[in-house]
Amino acid sequence: MPSILQLDLQQILSQAISFLLLWWAMKRFAWRPILGALDARRARIEDDLRAAAQAKADMARLEQELAQRLAAIDEEARGKLQEAIREGKQVAIEIQEEARAQAHAVLAKAQETIAMELAKAKVTLRDELADLTVKALERILKDKLDLKADHKLVGAILDELGTSPSTERVFSSPTP
Repeated sequence: MPSILQLDLQQILSQAISFLLLWWAMKRFAWRPILGALDARRARIEDDLRAAAQAKADMARLEQELAQRLAAIDEEARGKLQEAIREGKQVAIEIQEEARAQAHAVLAKAQETIAMELAKAKVTLRDELADLTVKALERILKDKLDLKADHKLVGAILDELGTSPSTERVFSSPTP
């Protein structure tokens, strides 16, 4: 009977031996280098992953250090700015104090000048008053007529000096 599956024992045996020889040759010559290459590749990938994880950790650490340094720099800048503001205020106070001192010196000098001018004016006024008194006395002595004429003459002199007529009463005396 012819079988649909014609199995030939010799063919099965030769294919089994060929498979075993191929398997042995592959194991002996190909699988070790292939498995070695795969193991080397796996090791390289693991090393790369470890290096990437380490680089990521280093990057995070560096970012944290950078943030701390930036915070420290910012704080230092604020401190320097505050110090500059304090120094500016101190300089402004010193300038104001110096300006006040100069103003007081100018005021004192002006008061001194005014006092000297006032003293000069008093001396000048005294000298002019003495001259006017001498002139008035000369007139009185030249024109000595009577009491009414004397009063009239003193009133005229006082009018020349710019005094009010009320001062005339001071110099008037009761008529005898």
